[in-house]
Amino acid sequence: MREVFLSDHLKKEARKNLAICLGAVGFGSALLVTGAVTGIMLPVVLGGVALVSSGFIVTKRGRMYVTYRCGMRGEYVLRNRLRSLGLSDEHTAYYNLPVNGNAKVSDIDCVLVGPSGLFVFEVKHHRGLIFHRNGIWAQIKAGRRGSPYAGHLGDPSAQLSRNIRYLKARLERADLKTPWIQGAIVFTNPQAVLDIDGFRRIKAITAKNLRQIISARRTLSSEQAHGINACLSMSEK
Repeated sequence: MREVFLSDHLKKEARKNLAICLGAVGFGSALLVTGAVTGIMLPVVLGGVALVSSGFIVTKRGRMYVTYRCGMRGEYVLRNRLRSLGLSDEHTAYYNLPVNGNAKVSDIDCVLVGPSGLFVFEVKHHRGLIFHRNGIWAQIKAGRRGSPYAGHLGDPSAQLSRNIRYLKARLERADLKTPWIQGAIVFTNPQAVLDIDGFRRIKAITAKNLRQIISARRTLSSEQAHGINACLSMSEK
């Protein structure tokens, strides 16, 4: 299997949020130290105010940093799982395909092209019970003392559907006949338990079950795969 890495969106966002957290704390600390060394009260007061403000910044940006790092771990698990499947060199995996040509806004976690078909994978590294019924998603996690509490999951199926529509439109703009695009939400955390029902067109699976949707049967011709690869390779760095 050939691999193409198109952007480092998550890494850049994680670094940016970490830098903001460190900068906020560092600025307040520097003012406090300056005041302590010089004996001047103004820097001490300003430093205290800055540290209090940095607490709010760290709370918000720190959560975002953790979220991006979690996404990076999920994508790492997906890559290793795809590599372990022993897919032929006719398959190409495109990671972090920029959406709307701007990786700073959004990207598709993975597009797999090969004889087995055309796939779009949306990676989620959430743990706990992942539940879906009638368009409603829920995540239930266990606290330190075993008490359950709700996590934040959002709507990964809507995100996946948008990415599929984007890919389809992109292929159509390149005058390519669009084959069936199989979308899948891939939960990569080994501590995730899925209770998901109600989907017909997309799949929701764990990383270890990827083989179930990547058939050994040829569903995409060499000509089709070549055209799709040529279109997607235009995003390559």
